[in-house]
Amino acid sequence: MSSGIPIGEIASRTLRALEGEGYEAAVLVEAEKSLMIKLARGEISVTQSWNSLRTHVYVAKNKRMGVYTSTSPEPWRDLLESARLLSFAEESPLYAPLPEPTGASLSRVDEKIVEAVDTGDASFVIEDLELDNVGDAAGMVLLEHNVKHLVTSAGADLSHESTRFNGYLRVFRGSASGQWSWTSTVYEPATAKRAIGQAIELAEECAKLPRTKIEGGEYRILLGPMVAGNLLGEVVEAASAGMVLFGMSFLHSAKVGERVASEKLTIEDRPRDTSLPNFRGFDDEGVATQDKPIIERGEFKGFLHNSKTARVMKASSTGNAGWLIPTAFNIHVGAGDLKSTDILEALYDGVYITNNWYTRFQNYLEGEFSTVSRDAVIIVKRGEPAGCVERIRIADKLPRILSNIEDLSRDRWPIQWWEVRLPTLTPFVLIARARLSVAGP
Repeated sequence: MSSGIPIGEIASRTLRALEGEGYEAAVLVEAEKSLMIKLARGEISVTQSWNSLRTHVYVAKNKRMGVYTSTSPEPWRDLLESARLLSFAEESPLYAPLPEPTGASLSRVDEKIVEAVDTGDASFVIEDLELDNVGDAAGMVLLEHNVKHLVTSAGADLSHESTRFNGYLRVFRGSASGQWSWTSTVYEPATAKRAIGQAIELAEECAKLPRTKIEGGEYRILLGPMVAGNLLGEVVEAASAGMVLFGMSFLHSAKVGERVASEKLTIEDRPRDTSLPNFRGFDDEGVATQDKPIIERGEFKGFLHNSKTARVMKASSTGNAGWLIPTAFNIHVGAGDLKSTDILEALYDGVYITNNWYTRFQNYLEGEFSTVSRDAVIIVKRGEPAGCVERIRIADKLPRILSNIEDLSRDRWPIQWWEVRLPTLTPFVLIARARLSVAGP
């Protein structure tokens, strides 16, 4: 996959070149083959495939740190030149020596996906998902084969291999639309067809409902998995110790055991869940990953650390490097008690928001944010759909949203797309009170 030189050799040669000039370094080489099907106006607009090779390095010298990337098949020369720029940098208060490696390989590969990306043949996907029969729709389906190799000055020499089956579809019925996403490490047409069915159902439901308007104010709201994945992903990001140190986390003062959400909410980082595509047996420093709660029954369980933030905050690495910023890998949101058939009845009078985008923070330290609805927004009265709203905005604070979680659904959905960057297994989330405003056109 690396167009000639094995990626393990690329990693080793790059590390030797950097160490030869006195740098401490971690080198992560990533080779990827991808096959994408794009839909527009209900038709297959393009099927494209590509190979990519990226070499990422972390370098440190005299407590000065830098991170660089090269797409060259022989990257050590480019990266050595980049590393020399460190002489112009200042010493970093975050510097810590690279830790001893404790991680191990954790791989899962679907040979059907590997064969598809090798041959460029996506015809079976189009047939299995009946993409020619969804009507007016837009979206994409992605098949991917990824191989990684990590070496570090501390002695790590680790490899990883995975596959991904990911996509989303936005279905149009007149002026109404519905969207859903899916993600997996194996080719599962049933998972994709379930998501596509949800998108179709939302578009058709909204198309037959009367168009209505609402005033700004407080409402009971139901977050679909697309929205829950986005907003709860922001909560997980706020649990990164790097975001705390940079003054960009509403959880900055949270203590372990402190209640930060409704007792109904549990969120975990699950890097060892091989059903979700970002699984890893080691982080970017070679430290073993571990499944861990971030919020458990409403209580905060601790920040995500790499070796650098752990040193500054007098903690231990949680196996979540990111060389500079700790990051989660896969997100699990715990299931609740709501049956899928009872979700709208539980909402009773309120607003069902199925999708969102443009989530922006006005104040990171207070978690004050806004996000704009996209696709179907359904007004529910007495447990039944009563109207469809053009566009609204959630304008509230994340701590308030978290404390007002009333329940979650039993069913969970594997979601990943533009607005849900990390693979997330999430239910529907019922919020007792949230502030909505009317969004612009």
